[in-house]
Amino acid sequence: MKRRTTTTLAAIIAMTFLVGCVTTSGSSKSSSSSGVKKAPPGTYSQVPASLRGPVKEAEFDLKQAQSDQKLADEKVKLAVLQKEWAVLNDKNAGFIKKLATVQQTKAEVIVEVRKAEAIDNAGLGDKEENIKNIAKLRTKELDVTTDEIKIQADIDTTELKLRKLDKQIRSQKAAVAKAAGHKTKSAKSTKKRKKVSKKK
Repeated sequence: MKRRTTTTLAAIIAMTFLVGCVTTSGSSKSSSSSGVKKAPPGTYSQVPASLRGPVKEAEFDLKQAQSDQKLADEKVKLAVLQKEWAVLNDKNAGFIKKLATVQQTKAEVIVEVRKAEAIDNAGLGDKEENIKNIAKLRTKELDVTTDEIKIQADIDTTELKLRKLDKQIRSQKAAVAKAAGHKTKSAKSTKKRKKVSKKK
């Protein structure tokens, strides 16, 4: 019984040790965000300055690539906002068209209400029928007016969203311009660096 307990304990200790080793060895590996393993800083620091020229050129190229990536990201963000604005603007145009149709219908109904009232005021037609007809037309006018109010609310809220998007788009355009400017500076500095290295 004691031998079994001792053997089990020894096995647990061994497993713990192995897991610790694996974890330590895994955490000691340094890599970039792209998953590329980086050179050990301590070892690279021992490289003579005279041999670091190609590395510095590669680092300049890396900065250029990072600038390109940043610019691409900003352009994608801008494109998403512009697409959202276009969809919303198209939707708003549909609301405006719908409102125009409803307002035309309302104007037509009001004309008929006025005609029915004029007929009744002139004492023409059957009085009871006149009252019923006027009531129906006024109910229709109220229904159309309700639709008009709802559509106008849709337009107001959509245009509010469009104004907010306009502001975001202007801000994002500035971000794109800034990233593009940074890319240009990086490209110029890269060219200068390469010219200097060629002279050497």
